[in-house]
Amino acid sequence: MLKTAASLFAATLALLAVACASDAPASPTPQPITPTAQPSPSPVPDTPTAVATSEVEPTQTPVATATPAPTATSVPEGYDSNAAMYEIFPAFSIVRPNLEDTLDEVVEQNDQSLAPFLVEVLRFMPSRRSAELIGQALRDLTGQPFATEDWESWMDWAGRNGDRIEPPSQYVAWKAKTYSAIDPRMGIFLRPASEFSRINPTEIVWGGVLTDGIPPLGSPRALSPQEADYMQPDDRVFGVSINGEKKAYPLRVVNAHEMVNDTVGGEPISLMW
Repeated sequence: MLKTAASLFAATLALLAVACASDAPASPTPQPITPTAQPSPSPVPDTPTAVATSEVEPTQTPVATATPAPTATSVPEGYDSNAAMYEIFPAFSIVRPNLEDTLDEVVEQNDQSLAPFLVEVLRFMPSRRSAELIGQALRDLTGQPFATEDWESWMDWAGRNGDRIEPPSQYVAWKAKTYSAIDPRMGIFLRPASEFSRINPTEIVWGGVLTDGIPPLGSPRALSPQEADYMQPDDRVFGVSINGEKKAYPLRVVNAHEMVNDTVGGEPISLMW
């Protein structure tokens, strides 16, 4: 889920006002990936916790996980991946009536650079027909058998192949413009990604909830292991060790927030669950 330096950005997606090539009724938007379901955490007892919510949100920049840079994907001369990308989904504007023709050209040119992009926009297609056109193009490009509505499998495939597929050169600009339509702050967050991101930007996806709809845990108060006597031996924790400082964030506390912004060993961190 996207959040700013204080929180992972997420926002409610306004219903797309788009025209598409078909009059078929719109299908429900495939849901975004969510972490593996965990049992609902038991309420934290009225005893001291290992971490506690702070009213003051930190201002430090989150530290992203390093990911190998994607390998460039070549496309034939005279063919423009960026133009095809905007033709297929012009940043929450009008879906062009020649969507099918554009996708046919993408497949004909075997433009693998657009595969992660197509996985992303698969969620936003306004009708069954437009979604199925995207799904079929993905199957033709990748050779994968996943159903159009199986967005989680498509995202898993994109994640596993992200180190060998480089998206079009204007992909980050497209993403920033598109997500700005959900919340302008997302554009502010995303625009520097092409230069500064240490993760593959195709793996940054909208979480499907309001901005700050799930409040992050900011600069939580920590207890010593001896003070945290409510903890059980088999409780899961997220352990972080930086510059000699070590902190443990109990899963049953983090589970309610999904994100922790804190400082460990003098370094700002963002822990996401």
